[in-house]
Amino acid sequence: MDASQRSPFGGPLLAGARARLTVAGAAVLCLWISVLWASLSEPDRKAPAPSASPVVDTLRLVVASGQAAPGGGSFNRFDVSSQPIVAPVNNRGQIAFYASVARAKANEGIFLATASRIIKVAAVGDAVPGGGVLSEFARHPLPALNDTGKIAFGATVAGARATEGIFLAADDRLKAIALTGTDAPGVRNGTFIEFDAPVLNNRDEIAFVGTVRRGRETLQVLYLYSNGVLRKLAGGGDPAPRGGTFDRFGLPAINNKGVVAFPAIVEHGAILGGIFAVGATELRLLVGAGEIGPGGKMLARFSERAAIDDEDNVAFVAHLGSSVASEALLIANASGLTQLAIVGESAPGSGHFAAFGPRPNFGRSATIAFVAAIDGGPGPLGIYMGNPGAIRRIAMVGDRLANGDVLPALALNSVSSAGSNGGLTFATMTNPEDGQNGIYYFGPPGG
Repeated sequence: MDASQRSPFGGPLLAGARARLTVAGAAVLCLWISVLWASLSEPDRKAPAPSASPVVDTLRLVVASGQAAPGGGSFNRFDVSSQPIVAPVNNRGQIAFYASVARAKANEGIFLATASRIIKVAAVGDAVPGGGVLSEFARHPLPALNDTGKIAFGATVAGARATEGIFLAADDRLKAIALTGTDAPGVRNGTFIEFDAPVLNNRDEIAFVGTVRRGRETLQVLYLYSNGVLRKLAGGGDPAPRGGTFDRFGLPAINNKGVVAFPAIVEHGAILGGIFAVGATELRLLVGAGEIGPGGKMLARFSERAAIDDEDNVAFVAHLGSSVASEALLIANASGLTQLAIVGESAPGSGHFAAFGPRPNFGRSATIAFVAAIDGGPGPLGIYMGNPGAIRRIAMVGDRLANGDVLPALALNSVSSAGSNGGLTFATMTNPEDGQNGIYYFGPPGG
């Protein structure tokens, strides 16, 4: 049996979704949706009393290819090869994103957008604490943003002993959280050699998976940076709940209590893997491969990314049973498993769910945002948000907008990033050949 067949998360899980998600090709020209609300009062001889206008969600373009970039040049692309475009939004409506820049000395960077401007957070050539300069972001184009506007990211380094690092940007300063070539805490004689993209919460805690060399072997280790200290949470070879040892880790998620949720593969155990939680609580298994889901089908594999909110609800995509086309979006918590959506059921606005994107996100009030492929609907892909039994469609390829334009294809490997302000972001592409694209925000105005 090969690795893809036995892996409880990864490629095979979302093969159907990815095939459909790559149908997309095209960014929306500058689209704006505005809705006017008016309050009517009964006729009266007196002037009507003013009433407060309700807050109305709007769709606005955040940034597009060809737009001028801070420091010179113009934005070129917001994606890297098969990596998704992830543009997290916070409760202020600020949006962090990666971009390559054309006709500029600094050809890559991490940027922060508000409703009125875009600022550079870090770019190629910026000095790194301890020596060297940032040299590339393309290996880690997935920034993390918290509600105070701080941004965590990974980048390659040149001109120093370190070749790569995890950094925290705040107040126009960079702080190095972990660097390759340095000792890996919790691993005897271990040295960092590589990092995956970090996640960040409102307490400035950062979780990430690092690759550590120990003698002739390498292993993956999950770390948490908290209160100025970097500590190991779990590593390859460590005992896993229900027996066996951890082998590999998916991308972690962290809530504002410091609880980290993560998918992992387990060797020599009763299960092949599952979704785990650790951090502010003891290491525990939330759901394991082989368990029976709410619909009575076995959970065979999981997506490589889970999401967690401040109530310790964990959302993830699971592959069900033996059918490659059977998937469900589930929520795990202390009460057990709840199903949010499943392939084959009716999707809001017509059609049926055919596959789900690999990165669900928690927004305000435990709502979950996700991308889904649709069969029999007005478009092939849609963006949805809601709770079990109360899902609404936010946008769909082919939607007719207020200005008469049509929403074209979503970006390849589409992801919607939800924020605690009730808003979310997503990316579109206008021309698959030249990769022109844009990032959009839907939600409360401001920021």
